Amino acid sequence: MTYTIKYYLYTLFTQLRFTRIINILFIVQSLHFNLLQFAFLQSLFLGGQFVSEIPSGILSDLFLKKKIVVIGLITLSLTPIIIITSIHIPDNFRYLILVIAFILEGVGNALLSGSDDALFYEGIRKEGQEKKYAKIRGNMQLISSITLGIATGIGGVLYSYNSILPYVCQSFTIIIAILIIANVKEIKTTAIKKTDSSNNKNMVMEIIKVFKEMTATANIFFIFIFTVITVSVINSIFSFLPNYISKMGFNSSSNGNIFMIYSLLGGLIATQAYHLAKIKIKSLLLLIVFLLVFSLALQIQNNSYIFLIGAGILYNIIDILDPIVMQMLNLWVKDEARATFISGLSFSISLMSMLLNPILGFLIQNIGMVYMLLLITLVTILMIISAYFMIMNSKKEKL
Repeated sequence: MTYTIKYYLYTLFTQLRFTRIINILFIVQSLHFNLLQFAFLQSLFLGGQFVSEIPSGILSDLFLKKKIVVIGLITLSLTPIIIITSIHIPDNFRYLILVIAFILEGVGNALLSGSDDALFYEGIRKEGQEKKYAKIRGNMQLISSITLGIATGIGGVLYSYNSILPYVCQSFTIIIAILIIANVKEIKTTAIKKTDSSNNKNMVMEIIKVFKEMTATANIFFIFIFTVITVSVINSIFSFLPNYISKMGFNSSSNGNIFMIYSLLGGLIATQAYHLAKIKIKSLLLLIVFLLVFSLALQIQNNSYIFLIGAGILYNIIDILDPIVMQMLNLWVKDEARATFISGLSFSISLMSMLLNPILGFLIQNIGMVYMLLLITLVTILMIISAYFMIMNSKKEKL
């Protein structure tokens, strides 16, 4: 079985996230915690991911990526079970259990971030498929979106029958992903040979040096900043959206189906987004700004269904960006630092999302979802345009 097929199967089982929109419903509606308490849990999740991102990337670059991925998957298989045990915990300790679970979830995600992509990328390259990686990544995104969409719909239905079912099913699918990784052979590059402590220290310094080189190259630096801002804002918005859709009158099954449609459309878009891999940065910026403005226009009116269309456009911006950005980074970053660099991107997204979540929760509580969307979208557009002119007009090297 080729690395590409294993990559697709791994994606399939890791993206069966039945709890994707369920967490906020379970915590706010079933456990009766408020929106700010949920936002705090989200920040703890992102905080756990944030502090673990760079160490996990460095560990996978220095040692075996496969072992790091397995440890991450084991952690992710345990956290849903910890969350549902909170039902049987006394009220005084229930929130503490959720805090532990969300932090562990963040650590588990960080252990996968960069390590799994680098593990499969190096295998795909070994098979002579490096030039097709952008297309493979787009196909992976399609599988991810379809799987995530179907799992979201199923998760909503499962939740309507029993609130713990989505969590149990998710743990089971992660265990299957562990079995897939166990059958993946890691490519032994010169970057991951066992060395003495002195050589390891030098390697760490080389990895850190990559980030300094990135800031000296205008194109790569802007793409990095642009992606961090855009993805973190969209992810933060969508962590609160299921609860808002529920308040609009849609039940958990309908809620799940809405996000299923978003994911399926996103997957279709991702399969074609690789055609934009050679797009000029200015054109990419204009495209994303246009989509942000258009989605906002649909979300600030009173019709619920038109609002959902606008939210869908906002959601799918990430599916446009992912294959393009990953292709650029994989072609530019050296082998010995690839996992660290990708982890650095996730690290930065986690940091910004961690800071954004409580702010968005506070804004929703005080001015409502629609006005929050208006404010945050305008600020986001201003930030990415400012970043473009500041970085691209600087004296930094351009590729």
